[in-house]
Amino acid sequence: MRSETLNICQVSLKRDIPLIIENYNNFKKIYKDVKIYIICPSQDFLEFEERLNYEEIKILKEEDLISFNEFNDIFKKLSLEIQYKSEFQKRINWYYQQVLKISFVLKFIDKERKSIIIWDADTIILKKIDFFENDISIMYGNFNEFHKSYFITNKMILKTLSKYYISFLNQFIAISVEDGKLLIQKLLDGQVDNISQTLSRIILSNIFLAHKEYNGSMFSEYELLGQVRYMSKKKKQKPILFLRFGLNGILTKHQTFLVKFLNFKHVTYEHSHVSENSQNMLSRNQSWLILIKVIIKNLFKFYLRFLKHNFLYAKTKNEKN
Repeated sequence: MRSETLNICQVSLKRDIPLIIENYNNFKKIYKDVKIYIICPSQDFLEFEERLNYEEIKILKEEDLISFNEFNDIFKKLSLEIQYKSEFQKRINWYYQQVLKISFVLKFIDKERKSIIIWDADTIILKKIDFFENDISIMYGNFNEFHKSYFITNKMILKTLSKYYISFLNQFIAISVEDGKLLIQKLLDGQVDNISQTLSRIILSNIFLAHKEYNGSMFSEYELLGQVRYMSKKKKQKPILFLRFGLNGILTKHQTFLVKFLNFKHVTYEHSHVSENSQNMLSRNQSWLILIKVIIKNLFKFYLRFLKHNFLYAKTKNEKN
């Protein structure tokens, strides 16, 4: 990446503010020139501004894009004949925050003509990640998950999917200016008026068309954005190592040194989940025994599946030629 500003977008609740501060400091150390845009609930706006009073951080209200009430009204109108309406309603905030991310990024690129990164608010960068090369976004992938429901929804939205790919759900995604133009064309038919409202209708309606039964998580912004870029570029995804599953506390200084040495690029603290490991994890240090088990499992899976990934990508590419 050239020495221009690295723009970052996050959607956050106030429970993530301590992680945002740590992540901000790490980004500053690694990239020097950063600008972070944080979208938060309107009722927490003043607290975000007070606790995140940094020149490089700009706080925005959710309603600057689309209010939760408006998003919820769209959901109610589109879900009249859906049998799992009540189950879906329980997770409506999760879908809402995804629309906020995509909306902001597309509006930002359309207006500013600058590249940007979506980065999860509960994720801390540990080592430098090359997000762009010559203004072209680098496509990363991981072997830790592959949630079929996400791709069923994507196929309904995009009508087709690539023959081979791995998950784009890396807790971040880089969107170049060219990517933004492509996404606006593919998802919105080139229309930039009422982006948030249009995206809400497209995503929700296609979830309901694609899924006749409730399946918990049925859409991922990272998988959709990644798939559109991947089908356009036809370049192999770069697998990336990171820590997410199985942690039970905050990494200590020595633990951070170890995982950075092993080339883990970032760590996610899923402290809002209901599991025993996640509950209150920000108030305790990570267990060494659990960490070693997590590291061994991740490294074994990563390098074994890396070989498989190279083979399947080459096989798919040869079949096309």
